[in-house]
Amino acid sequence: MVNLDEHWKLKETKNINQMLRVREYLEPMQIISNKNLVVIIHKFHVADDIMFPDASCLAFFASFEQNHLKQLENEKKLLLVAVDIFEGEMKFYIYCDDTKQCIHDCISYLKSNPLYSIDFEIYNHDDFKTYKKLLLI
Repeated sequence: MVNLDEHWKLKETKNINQMLRVREYLEPMQIISNKNLVVIIHKFHVADDIMFPDASCLAFFASFEQNHLKQLENEKKLLLVAVDIFEGEMKFYIYCDDTKQCIHDCISYLKSNPLYSIDFEIYNHDDFKTYKKLLLI
């Protein structure tokens, strides 16, 4: 959501209500051996016609990404590969070896603001299949 650099790309989608950002450069994926996928899902209140979250919601999740997920990436615990905002849902696609630890690490930050409840989906041994589908959108 912030600090787009040469390793990320905003994907053109068929829906004006969708913003999909996908990481293009995945050299760090070599550190993830099991390639389990954790999807963090936040369902936000749709406040306008184009169905994007309000500024405070975006700020909280930008902080989550930049101040928390980036640190966990630097510690080689996980790899954020995509962020999708679409019709009332914000999804973070994260690959990791240990799904339980990944969820625990994320909850430690996300519980700091109870206004933004989240759900988790886990795909064991996804082997970057979901990531490759997101690249094709």
